[in-house]
Amino acid sequence: MRFTLALAVLAGVAGMTGCASAVAIHPLYTEQQLVSDLPLEGTWASGDGEAWQIQKSGDGYDVVALKRADSPGGAKYTVHLLRLNEFHFVDVASKSDPDVGVPGHFLAKVQMQDGKLYVSPLDDTWFKHMMDAGVAPSSTMGEGQQIVITASTAELQKFLLLYAADPDAWTEDDEGLRRLQ
Repeated sequence: MRFTLALAVLAGVAGMTGCASAVAIHPLYTEQQLVSDLPLEGTWASGDGEAWQIQKSGDGYDVVALKRADSPGGAKYTVHLLRLNEFHFVDVASKSDPDVGVPGHFLAKVQMQDGKLYVSPLDDTWFKHMMDAGVAPSSTMGEGQQIVITASTAELQKFLLLYAADPDAWTEDDEGLRRLQ
C-alpha cells in the first residue's frame, strides 16, 4: 500500500483525481529551481509490475503511468523536478484527467539510492496535525476531506524545507522503483 501511494504521487494519479489527501493550487517550483540532475528518464517498475515511462520534455518530464510495463496507453502527467537546498522534490500535474476542474499540484520528496528511485509523499495525517496546530501553510479542507494547500509557492517551499528531514512529515517509500530501461 505504501508503495502504491508513492507510485500514485509521482504519476499524479491520486493527486489529480481527488483520491490524494493533499493537493496545492500553486506550483512548488519556480523556473529557476528546476533541475534535471537525477537520471529519471526511462521505464521504472514497482515490485508488483506497475510502471512509469518517463521522458524529458521542455522544463520537466512527461510521465505515462501503466498498470504493467508491457501494457499500452496509460494516464499522462507532467512532472517537474526541483531541488531546494539538498532535497529533491517533484511537482506532479495531470495531463489526461478530464474530471479535473482546477489544475492541482501533488508534491513529494524524491531520492535515488543504489539505483532505485524512492518517492515519499507528504504524510496527510501529519499535515492535518500541523493544520490543527496552526503551523501549516495556508490550507483548507476540500471535498472528501482532501487538503487543499492555498499557500504561495514561496510559503510552501519554506514550510517543506523546515520539515524535509523530518521522517514523520513524509510517507516513506520502503520499496523504491527499479529501472527497466
